[in-house]
Amino acid sequence: MGVDPSDVTLLVLAWAMGASKMGYLTHQEWETGAGRLGGASSAAELQKELQALFQALLGDIERFRDLHSFTHRFCREDPRRKNIDVNSAVVMLGLLFKPTWPAHASSLCEYFSGHKQLAQRGVSHDEWMMALQFCREILPDCSNFQDDGAWPVLLDDYVEWRRAKDGNA
Repeated sequence: MGVDPSDVTLLVLAWAMGASKMGYLTHQEWETGAGRLGGASSAAELQKELQALFQALLGDIERFRDLHSFTHRFCREDPRRKNIDVNSAVVMLGLLFKPTWPAHASSLCEYFSGHKQLAQRGVSHDEWMMALQFCREILPDCSNFQDDGAWPVLLDDYVEWRRAKDGNA
C-alpha cells in the first residue's frame, strides 16, 4: 500500500476491517471491511479514503471513541491480557491524539514512557478510555483539572507531574 507503518491510516484500516490481530487480516475481515469502505480500486485510492475517514472520525466523538477502544484491544499481545504494554500505548496515543490534542499527546507520551510502574503493568482499558476523556475535557496546562476522585490514579499522578514540570505545583 506504500504506507509508513507508523501512519494512522493502517490503524484506521484495521479498525474498518474489524481486524482481530495486529499485522494480519483474514479474508473474512477483508471482505467485511471492504464493504464498509467506499470500494477503492487502487492502493492510492484506499489510502486517500482511509485518510478521509480518519479526518471524519476526528469530528465524530462516538466513532472516534470506538476507534480508540478498538486500538486498546488490538494492541493486546495476548487477548487474555487486560492491559497493553506502555510502548504500544505511547505509539498509539501519539497516532490518535496528536492531530487534535498535540500538547496532551506529547506530554502524556513522555509521562507514560518514564513511568516505571506503568512499564511493568501496562495501561488498562479504563485508563486508556479515560485518557481520551481527559484530553477532551482538560486544558493542556491542566488548570481546569479537579482532583475529585473521578479520574484514574494514573491521570491524577500525571497532572501532578505535569504541574511540577511546568512549575505550577
